[in-house]
Amino acid sequence: MSSTSHIAVIGAGIVGLSTALWLQRYGQQVTIIDKGLPGMGASFGNAGVFADYACLPFARRETLYQLPSMLMDKQGPLAIQGRYLTNLMPYGVEYLKACQPKRYEAGCSALAQLLQAAPAADSILLDSTGTESLITRSGSLAVFDTKASFEQARQGQMQDRQRYHVNLRYLTADEIQALEPSLAPFYAGGVLYPDTYHTIEPAKLCQQYADTFQKNGGTLLQANIETLMPIHGKTSIKLQAQGESWQFDKVVLATGIHSKILLKPLGVTVPLVSERGYHLELEAEENELTRPVSWLNKSVFLTPMANRIRVAGVAEFAHENAPENKQKSQNLRCFSQQMLGRPTKQIGHWIGSRPSTPDSLPIIGPAPNHPNIILAFGHGHLGLTLGSITGKLVAEQLTGQLETLDIAPFSLSRFQ
Repeated sequence: MSSTSHIAVIGAGIVGLSTALWLQRYGQQVTIIDKGLPGMGASFGNAGVFADYACLPFARRETLYQLPSMLMDKQGPLAIQGRYLTNLMPYGVEYLKACQPKRYEAGCSALAQLLQAAPAADSILLDSTGTESLITRSGSLAVFDTKASFEQARQGQMQDRQRYHVNLRYLTADEIQALEPSLAPFYAGGVLYPDTYHTIEPAKLCQQYADTFQKNGGTLLQANIETLMPIHGKTSIKLQAQGESWQFDKVVLATGIHSKILLKPLGVTVPLVSERGYHLELEAEENELTRPVSWLNKSVFLTPMANRIRVAGVAEFAHENAPENKQKSQNLRCFSQQMLGRPTKQIGHWIGSRPSTPDSLPIIGPAPNHPNIILAFGHGHLGLTLGSITGKLVAEQLTGQLETLDIAPFSLSRFQ
């Protein structure tokens, strides 16, 4: 066991909380700092799914060729707000590189390794925080509305997933109806991912992680970190926020899109963008859904949560505080009604920014020329799915433990 350091984790989302808990397991003194309450950023608004099947990066030639039609489709899940276009330039260049077959296959392999290691890391944190009661292990269902799109997926993306050891089973329309009789019969076929699990309360999961962290002796500070400054020959880090300052031996940067802003004064550039997600929450009828259901043709997720159904599924490249795209919210409402075959009553609404990288891989590892600043952000749609394994990898690196897997594919240097 290495000697104890005082480590700051900037960011109290699922990635930051998981990292702090793993660092405590390795005997470190940890302080979490966030401008908001634990789990109230992107971690609050996710679809709640631990997506073990998500080994295919968004950056692939198939998607690249579809982008123009996707952006033109007002009912599609993808949107770009005009004022954000200049922010997408460095991202776009790296996205094109990531679409090359060799880079794409390397990305699949790297994501698959993380996904295969994730459940064991999840189990340890769920057990130690007493949050297994917030998890439902009933798999996840993906459905297609035409036979042609179902067959295309079977011959394409689903075969790719199976090559990377994703456990899945094809279903007929009758088999889907037997599994989820409350769904309207709009589907022609589907896929069951039997090993997928989901949380019925994403925010509460984060809050209980934070409670356990504090019970274990961790410190939780609410402050908006404005600068981080290496001092003493880069052997320690000074953090500043609204006239206050703190000094730490090491810092983990897990604050999503804001990580990019904090790194810029250090000469570290990151092709990270704000990809906003939307969700609606609907009143659920009793036992209406037993597992998450995605309508893949529309990229819409319905997730059964505690006394409600969460509808998610927008990828909008826009400034964090840009005006709402009301069309996208209306689409979610419309698609959910088609899926459930009934009028729905909306009881909640949320918009938030995911930190997304061009190649869909998170950024994990030391900042260039700053070995005491560790990066742990850029998880895009997979923050919940990869939070615990990311935390474990960061803790192993900071404490000199034998690493679970090679983190080189997730280094920021891949964009240099």
